[in-house]
Amino acid sequence: MDSEPDSPKTKRTRYECAACYKQYKQREHLFEHIKGSFHSVHQPRCGVCKKHFMSFQSLREHLTGSLAKAFCKTIFTEQGCHLCLKLFDSATSRSEHKNTCCLSAPTPMFTCLQGTTMMPSAESKSDINLSNEDHVGGGLEAVALDCEMVWGGSDGSLDLCARVCLIDEDENILFHTYVQPQIAVTNYRYEVTGLMEEHIRNAMPLEKVQEKILRILYSGKTKVLVGHNLDRDMDCLRFNYPDYLLRT
Repeated sequence: MDSEPDSPKTKRTRYECAACYKQYKQREHLFEHIKGSFHSVHQPRCGVCKKHFMSFQSLREHLTGSLAKAFCKTIFTEQGCHLCLKLFDSATSRSEHKNTCCLSAPTPMFTCLQGTTMMPSAESKSDINLSNEDHVGGGLEAVALDCEMVWGGSDGSLDLCARVCLIDEDENILFHTYVQPQIAVTNYRYEVTGLMEEHIRNAMPLEKVQEKILRILYSGKTKVLVGHNLDRDMDCLRFNYPDYLLRT
């Protein structure tokens, strides 16, 4: 008996966030991401790739930083204003704009915490060793970050931070807590994490965890943040840190 011809492979629908372009298998997961990511049309946006950013500092890193996106950096270098980060149609219109741009050159600031600008402590950014060497010196301190992830969503495709720990160079614990996931947990991954429902029932809210971590990173000497897969950890904890101070 002849076998039936193979049916064409069905293309799986992906649900994409219009602000950061992350994709999800389920529509409900996209909704959860949007509710927790705080994206807004009022946030700074790259004039080249149209991606939204949480701050002008993040946008500046994207356009002109050491790890800037190559295509966006090339276009911005030719057509962008380095003060206000706007993009123009031609070099002529950019030159005309520069004569009237009222913004001053950016100061070396890292982030804002509860409305207060946090400046580099004793060293300016130009004094920091920006090499990729593994050791830390020149007035820098290293802080290691590690998270334990549980899974959420109907198919377990969403990483949820349920435990976080920060230690210093001497392996002293700076901060350790269980974290309250923002949506229901579908898999505690006990065999890997050792976590159960009782551990996070009264855990610390994510907003409080963010505040504690940022206070550690922006107090005293400039901190180099060390860890495995830091992008994933920071994404789940919903905070940013300068790329040149990350070591993975």
